[in-house]
Amino acid sequence: MPCERSIANMAYFRNSSWLEDEQLKEDISKYIREGLQRAEIMDFLKRDFPQYAWSMRTVDRRIEAFNIKRIDRDVTVDQVKNAVQKELDGPGQLLGYRAMHKKVRQEHNLNVPRDLIHAVMVELDPEGLQERGGVGVKKTNRGKGNFTTKGPNWVHSLDGHDKLMGYQNSTFPLAVYGCIDSASRKLLWLRVWVSNSDPKIIGRWYLDYLYESKILPTYLRLDKGTETGIMATMHAFLRGNHGDMDPDDTVIYGPSTSNQIERWWRELHERLEKYFKHHLNWLKNNNEYNPSSQTDRMLLAFLMVPLLQRELGVFKETVWNTHRIRTQKGTNLPAGVPNHIYNFPEQYGLEEKGWAVSEEELQEVAMNSGVLEVETDFLEEDFRAECERVLPYPSKVEPSECRDAFLYLKEKCNFQTSSAS
Repeated sequence: MPCERSIANMAYFRNSSWLEDEQLKEDISKYIREGLQRAEIMDFLKRDFPQYAWSMRTVDRRIEAFNIKRIDRDVTVDQVKNAVQKELDGPGQLLGYRAMHKKVRQEHNLNVPRDLIHAVMVELDPEGLQERGGVGVKKTNRGKGNFTTKGPNWVHSLDGHDKLMGYQNSTFPLAVYGCIDSASRKLLWLRVWVSNSDPKIIGRWYLDYLYESKILPTYLRLDKGTETGIMATMHAFLRGNHGDMDPDDTVIYGPSTSNQIERWWRELHERLEKYFKHHLNWLKNNNEYNPSSQTDRMLLAFLMVPLLQRELGVFKETVWNTHRIRTQKGTNLPAGVPNHIYNFPEQYGLEEKGWAVSEEELQEVAMNSGVLEVETDFLEEDFRAECERVLPYPSKVEPSECRDAFLYLKEKCNFQTSSAS
């Protein structure tokens, strides 16, 4: 009779179809790079790969079988220096070493310890690291009040952000609008456009998110302005199908200063936007960019909107949604990783509070609201064609090259027969 260990080993290899599962390997590698704990990794794997048996031991065995390392000792110091230097040449120069560690692991695929990142930053940018001493340290109490929530998709906080637009929100045509889940603090979506005050554009963005997620939050938390009117009406219309409350009560209005996403804008400004603001101000102060010139404004938008959209996406996923939030005073919100809290609320004593929304319901609200009729390009066709002739892929421009790219566009584009919108 074979011993129990032999039987276990036979079963292990007999049920080894997972060894050929490249998606499984890719997902485990991603969770390791994100710094998730084993129990958090297992939650995602049990949900996404139910065809395999899961336990802490099987997670460990499969990590080992795939040769995935939390710390890769084969990575050289020079590789780490090159990755950190590339980040320091761009908006990464505003990050503390903890956030830099996350970007190096997730964007550069270098599984190295955090103390190595700190040591490299001390060598490459000692003054900058010291200046950023406030980034990532414990914040002073800003009088948040006692915030509580029932779970993910209970309240979505939405607001616009105008810091990049400059004086009277008119210097640079670069506006941001975003949405955060109040329970998990997961950033759900961020959009960059030439304006964030068009109610149809904002309604369209909300509809795009609902088409993608198929989940409707119980409440929206908004700043009461004309730009939110269509989105609020769409939400109330869709929530009216559930019959649990007066649809008008599903939209909560209040000043933006008490909106949860407003607090997150500070993080974005300090860790990303200041870098781009420096380049934008240089162009203006050196008379290379004229805010009164519609051509200059649209050239800048052609270049910067896709570039910023890419960088915001990276920041959202690698710096914010995968960072570990500590217990915060003045709230009843759980500590943990936003992505994990959002996906597994029961692990934190919370409940999923979203409502399923169907394709038919979304089609109806899209037709009634007219948001699909809004122009999806902020440039006239001829103007964009000329820009793309000179610079075909603006989204691939490196942040450190944005200033030179704008000057190149100004020099090479010929608008004798083209005009900006």
